[in-house]
Amino acid sequence: MQKLLSSPFSGEIFTNPKEWIIFFIFLGGVLFYNLFSAYKDYKSYQQPDAYEIRGEVKIQYLKEKNDKKYFVLKLQDSKNYTFYLTSFEDLKDITYRKVRVYGKIGRCSFWKFLKSCYFQAYKISLLPDKDYKKPLRGFIDKQHEDLNSAILYKALFFGDGVNLEWRNFSNVTGIAHLIAISGFHLGVLSGILFVLFSLFYKFFQKYYFTYRNIFYDLGFLVLLCMYGYLVFLDYQPAFFRAFLMALLGYVFYFSGVKILSFKMLGIVVVICLAVFPSFIFNIGFILSASGVFFILLFVKYIPKKRWWSYVLWFDICIFLLMGIVVHFYFPYFSPYQFVSILISLMFVIYFPIVLITHIFGIGGIFDRVYIEALKFDIPFIEFYAPWYLLVFYMFLCVFAIFSKKFFYGALGVSVIFYVFLFIRFLLR
Repeated sequence: MQKLLSSPFSGEIFTNPKEWIIFFIFLGGVLFYNLFSAYKDYKSYQQPDAYEIRGEVKIQYLKEKNDKKYFVLKLQDSKNYTFYLTSFEDLKDITYRKVRVYGKIGRCSFWKFLKSCYFQAYKISLLPDKDYKKPLRGFIDKQHEDLNSAILYKALFFGDGVNLEWRNFSNVTGIAHLIAISGFHLGVLSGILFVLFSLFYKFFQKYYFTYRNIFYDLGFLVLLCMYGYLVFLDYQPAFFRAFLMALLGYVFYFSGVKILSFKMLGIVVVICLAVFPSFIFNIGFILSASGVFFILLFVKYIPKKRWWSYVLWFDICIFLLMGIVVHFYFPYFSPYQFVSILISLMFVIYFPIVLITHIFGIGGIFDRVYIEALKFDIPFIEFYAPWYLLVFYMFLCVFAIFSKKFFYGALGVSVIFYVFLFIRFLLR
């Protein structure tokens, strides 16, 4: 038998410039079509007279300004455009209810329209349409006497928004990426499903189809389940990016193409942006793609050690490398955020446990922990990373693809940034 000089899974997806050109021309056409369609929708909303829109209330919270209290509603219409409304009425909780809103859009450019616009609401009416997730949410609620605990699990399982208490706590402690559904959750769920399916698959494979490849067969089955979950989550951007990457990874693996590569990440990102141009403004998508980018850098330059040591260094490095990007969007810093490194390691065990306990109706076993955690007054400071620091940092990161020195340079800048935040915290 001839010895292979390279891995059978090290091939390139495109082997010549012509294939890349065809690929980008095709994606350019997809992007142009979707932008043109979005622009037509934008113009349809630009009406001088009041009109009606219908959608689902995703988030509802109370605000106060000039001694006046009012509700802010985040509405997603049937075409997945996002609008923010305000109401001075004494509203009940209408989160996840279908509503009909009579009013008109405020001043809003096309690019802002792709992200979200303010809709001046004159009248809000509930629709009889029922949310198909309501029974599942009710099943979660019945297992918790504490409302905040139920909110946490609905965010973990259904991708629901969290209230102000959890939002502040997750931002200050640095665990927002664990609560918001992303590629991390897809990886954990895929691993759980693969293990469960393999228990049955191996038995039948042994007696009926020994010639089959378990990774091909179960990989397809797991992807099918994850696609169903993606639909259930209403194509949330971060999870969609992760699913598309997993799908392409499966296709690449089946075709003998290199899976873990910057080219693959780039292809996934441009496909997502071509199909959904609004993703360019979605913070969850940006942070998710950035996280994968830094994972690829870590794998490329950090030598493998004992598994526990490698996993620990992995979490530490990704935490540091993500710092400047995260603080460009979120200002909160506390030394307690470093605890999130250990929490991320524990999450791989925690998530399957809470998923199983909720399936069997005993999901309230950790409620006391959450109640006490939210009572804890965590000291913090606020600091946004300036844009010029982000540009310089991304310059280092891009060149780190080709040079180990730039990688350690980017890591060094991240460490210095956190030292600066820590000193600023001590001097607060």
